[in-house]
Amino acid sequence: MAVLFTPVGKKSPTIAEAPMQYYPRAIQRGVIDLDELSQQISVSTTLTETDCQAVVYSLVNIVSRELEKGNIVRLGHLGSFQISVKGNASPSPEMVTVQNIKSASIIYRPGVRFKKLLASLKFSKKK
Repeated sequence: MAVLFTPVGKKSPTIAEAPMQYYPRAIQRGVIDLDELSQQISVSTTLTETDCQAVVYSLVNIVSRELEKGNIVRLGHLGSFQISVKGNASPSPEMVTVQNIKSASIIYRPGVRFKKLLASLKFSKKK
């Protein structure tokens, strides 16, 4: 099945007189939630839906705790997660303090299986 996309116009934020440019944007066909994922996993394993949900909740709690410790969390084919920070510059390393940090985010890097999926995707323009 192809991933649908549609063109989306954007104006240049820096050059007011620049013409509109159009970029492809993927169209989402729906949403699958934890209940549906748990049900699908339970059908293909010996786990119950409740067991599947418990595993996911535990995974989120443990990954959060390990990220907070400063660890990179590698989850095999799923990928890896790590903390990143954005901040303001200082003229010397000694002047960099916690006040330089503006925000933190979580970087996700897909695993091999997801990278292969991305490389093999087919696309179709929405009519």
